[in-house]
Amino acid sequence: MKPFICWCALLGWAVGLAQAHGADPPAAAPVSPFHLGAYVSYWDLSRLEGLGSEGAGGGGIVGHFRFAAPFELDLRLSGFGARDSRDIATEDGQNFENDVTIVAMPLEANILVRLPLGDNLSLYGGPGFGYYLFDGQSNSHLNGKETVYDIEVDDEFGLYALAGLRFRFSSRLAAFVEGKYTWIETSIEKATDVRRDIGIDWVEQELDFSGLAVNAGLLFTF
Repeated sequence: MKPFICWCALLGWAVGLAQAHGADPPAAAPVSPFHLGAYVSYWDLSRLEGLGSEGAGGGGIVGHFRFAAPFELDLRLSGFGARDSRDIATEDGQNFENDVTIVAMPLEANILVRLPLGDNLSLYGGPGFGYYLFDGQSNSHLNGKETVYDIEVDDEFGLYALAGLRFRFSSRLAAFVEGKYTWIETSIEKATDVRRDIGIDWVEQELDFSGLAVNAGLLFTF
């Protein structure tokens, strides 16, 4: 619910900004079909019951190539980190804190359809696919000593759908807000042995990273 509220707020901000600049003369047309940008993101992970993390913060870079109106090739590289911790009691009566972090690095591609809503505002969206790189780490703290274990997580292919608004300040600078729903599941390799050996039995083998991400960023034209 929080990501949805944030996305609506950002959407309202973009529309209001466009209305506030409605009397301004339209910006000059972009000089190049190439666009490069960066964004911050929040990925809602309410379906990630196996880890207990409700969301992951991150960001990424995006590149657009306008090859034929109204179509654009969209390429993305981003990174996110989901974390959870538990207090564990051992059989001999000792207590230690166990932190588990799963890192996701999506490599994604999309063919966007962009529809102008005025001189400076446009709506865009479309389906896409990606290859999602995963890695994990467990940190255990006992008697002032930290023990670090690597957790091998399967890399997987996934799908997503994206919709957003772009406001152009000038021929070379634009801001965008968007929502992106991703369908992707992964699993911990050799989960039975690994979870028992390093004390993370509370982490499930199957991890569902499907969920809505809210992105906001800037796009530059070169």
